Amino acid sequence: MDDSFGLKTAADRGITLGEVGQKVLLENEFIRVWEVRLEPGQTHDFHIHDHPYLVVSLGGGENEIETIFGKKIPTQEPIGSFVFINEMRAVHRLTNKSNVTYLSRLIEIKAVTWNAN
Repeated sequence: MDDSFGLKTAADRGITLGEVGQKVLLENEFIRVWEVRLEPGQTHDFHIHDHPYLVVSLGGGENEIETIFGKKIPTQEPIGSFVFINEMRAVHRLTNKSNVTYLSRLIEIKAVTWNAN
């Protein structure tokens, strides 16, 4: 079985995947808008995205994405920055590495659903 997205690895480690954000702010048939808020040093649970998504930073700075395979990817997400992800990526978690609160809106595009299996 191909485990390029890390679902088997997560299951083998007993990791239950979390949601992509902490709170749904809006949802309809087209989009789902999540709030992601991390205090300095806080980590958001391992998760995987099933849809393309746009992240808009409302505050923050340096973050780190860590994949289930241990790869660490530094990111800079100052207020007003944004990124659009249009491809499925491995299970990962996000840690706020800065000394300020990170706050964003993650907007999932529900018209496309990815399948990791």
